[in-house]
Amino acid sequence: MKYILSFIVPILLAAGTAHTQITPAHTVVLVLENKAFSQIVGSPLCPYINSLLADANTATLTQSYGLTHPSQPSYLHLFSGSAQGVITNNLPTGLPFTTPNLGAALLQAGLTFAGYAEDLPATGYTGEISGAYARKHSPWVNWQGNSTNGIPAALNKPFTDFPTNYATLPSVSFVIPNQDNDMHNGTLEEALGKCDAWVQQNLNGYIQWCKSHNSLFILHFDEDDNSHNNQILTSLTGEFINAGNYSQPLTHHNVLRTVEELYHLPYAGASADSSAIRDVWKKTAVCKGGSLSLGANIAAATYQWQVDAGTGFTNITDNTNYTGTAAATLQLSNIPSAWYGYQYRCLCGSVYSTTKTINFINYWTGAISDEWENPLNWSCGSLPDQNTDVVINSRRPVVLNSAATVRSFIATNGAVFTQKNNQQLIIAH
Repeated sequence: MKYILSFIVPILLAAGTAHTQITPAHTVVLVLENKAFSQIVGSPLCPYINSLLADANTATLTQSYGLTHPSQPSYLHLFSGSAQGVITNNLPTGLPFTTPNLGAALLQAGLTFAGYAEDLPATGYTGEISGAYARKHSPWVNWQGNSTNGIPAALNKPFTDFPTNYATLPSVSFVIPNQDNDMHNGTLEEALGKCDAWVQQNLNGYIQWCKSHNSLFILHFDEDDNSHNNQILTSLTGEFINAGNYSQPLTHHNVLRTVEELYHLPYAGASADSSAIRDVWKKTAVCKGGSLSLGANIAAATYQWQVDAGTGFTNITDNTNYTGTAAATLQLSNIPSAWYGYQYRCLCGSVYSTTKTINFINYWTGAISDEWENPLNWSCGSLPDQNTDVVINSRRPVVLNSAATVRSFIATNGAVFTQKNNQQLIIAH
């Protein structure tokens, strides 16, 4: 089926939902406190969290580690790729910070951000303590009010503002329970039980919704209890997540880098030298003519990669597009866009790996101008074609000056798209 868009004047496009790419419509990051991986996983004190880890849409990262102690520098690492010179839980000096951070990068890209903290007494509050609220767990407040990489006070919100209409959530939001509900306070039994019940009561609605609405839930801890080598729990739940345990080594910087890559943001601090979380995605976005590595994530004596091009899975061998077809990692090179929707799996001994699908996606950046026809304005450095999903998630305007055909066209709220001289944008799918 083909659709044709034809407009002469600029239009303000409504929000869209993408179902063929891994950039989530919404990401919620829940950060919990001071417990080790082994204290949570398998514990009868956390029945809800463990049911989430067993969910068919959850990936558990088994080699995730905190970077430091105490809490405040850990949160700063997660939000900005650096502790910003902070080594204690005391109010930092030299505020507000001006360094790059996740929230500012989202806003500068025309996307949205908010931090939701339980018991925050008022929007924009900058005090250190209020009841069980602790500023040290809300890193964005340290950039609040600055004109350079600043976070507006209006985005420092109490958790009571967390919407029940999840479609109205920001692109990325952080959720911080108070210290009674984030595993910080109380005995181990009290801390785990209260937090587990809090997560189920307050976030299960979003978690279930995100599994069918191209959205993502990240559960992450700041640090362990100082006695388990700082090994912490990190998990991802979402519509396009392959379930299972994954052993990729991680720190806060890898989690930050993952969110930055999902939303095509610049890298803050040490995230620039870190890798994003790999292998957990059911669908992987690539550029036409690009390359991609797919990992089997299964230890085996033999490996055989297979592809389903639409007629069933068949074995593949090394050629100009494939290397490592009999290894744990398959490398795809110079991928033709006609391979949109191809599915890959690996026969690892007698067990199949999870299936992964490739899609071709090109994001508008507007880095050079507003002209659709300039390849440098696109994330792939090339123009989209009839096999490419186009995503406009930036408020940088885009102007179509000549006819074009794309596979699909998605625009987030606030994107401005103009077609001049009656030129047509044909949407082939």
